[in-house]
Amino acid sequence: MQYHDAIIIRFTGDDGSLHNIFVDGGDINSRKFCYTDRLKKELEFVFGMGDSIDLWVITHIDNDHIGGLYHFINDSEFFETHHERLKEVWMNYGGKGDYEVQRTGTIGYHSGKELRDLLKEKRVNVKQNIIAGHTSTLSDVTITVVAPDENTIKRYIEWWNNKEFQYVVQTTDGLIKGGEWDYNQKFKDFNIELYEEDREVKNNSSIAFVLSYHGYNLLFSADSCSSLLSDGLKNVNIFKDGKYKFDLMHIPHHGSCRNSSFVFLNDIICPKYVISGNGVNRYRLPDKETIARLNVANPMGCELHFTQMNFKLREIFANDDCRNIKVIDNANFTFE
Repeated sequence: MQYHDAIIIRFTGDDGSLHNIFVDGGDINSRKFCYTDRLKKELEFVFGMGDSIDLWVITHIDNDHIGGLYHFINDSEFFETHHERLKEVWMNYGGKGDYEVQRTGTIGYHSGKELRDLLKEKRVNVKQNIIAGHTSTLSDVTITVVAPDENTIKRYIEWWNNKEFQYVVQTTDGLIKGGEWDYNQKFKDFNIELYEEDREVKNNSSIAFVLSYHGYNLLFSADSCSSLLSDGLKNVNIFKDGKYKFDLMHIPHHGSCRNSSFVFLNDIICPKYVISGNGVNRYRLPDKETIARLNVANPMGCELHFTQMNFKLREIFANDDCRNIKVIDNANFTFE
């Protein structure tokens, strides 16, 4: 079982039409689990209703985020039948001007390059250079990008260009915590103010944004980090009592303790948080340390929703005091 991100946003606009925004799409290595058995059924539903995907955001090129769009395009007959219903894709990428499709058979850095080449080959409408400050309006929804910033995207493009056409199978995972789970440690015993941030170039390149709809504000953080998110949010007018006010927040990077500092979480007012991580993965995400920070940052209480609940995640809350957090094993939401 892998952790993976796939977010589907549906809303009825003031134009009377149903609109769809897809964010990422699951793991590229789990075609059946993520795409065939799940995401494809969502696509069939959307297309069967006669609707389109107005926007598909590829937040960054890690394998656990790009799989859905990659497999949709490679599902040749299905894609050719419905390709006109994919209206726009956001994806930041580099390149030296040579967009020949090169099939190397390797998965790693090349998965991002292969997706870029597929999008160009199929003439999909792709927008890049999506950075903090970019705004987009879809009917009565406004999307405000808060990360990455200009310096981060320059570093990412330089990294990409240095890798272009090099047969690299894997890239560094930065400061992602590995090793053992921290689930046996008590919430009260974590030093919640101790924080070493993830500086990995791909994660920092993540497109994070605030979606605003009829007075609701939702933060989708992808695999970004606290410093980038905090800086980007300073230009978004969503303050209440000196803090950022959200109705829903997607916790960055599957709940990694390297991406959500206590200082950042303490600057947020939010009743509902989401973690897309099941504990059964090579990085042991989410970290209990992140939830300990969230617990202290929310003395008035909040809900923590998991996209997948299993026996491993339940270990986090077994025989421990997490009085400020209500744990819910469902991540489907309706805002009216």
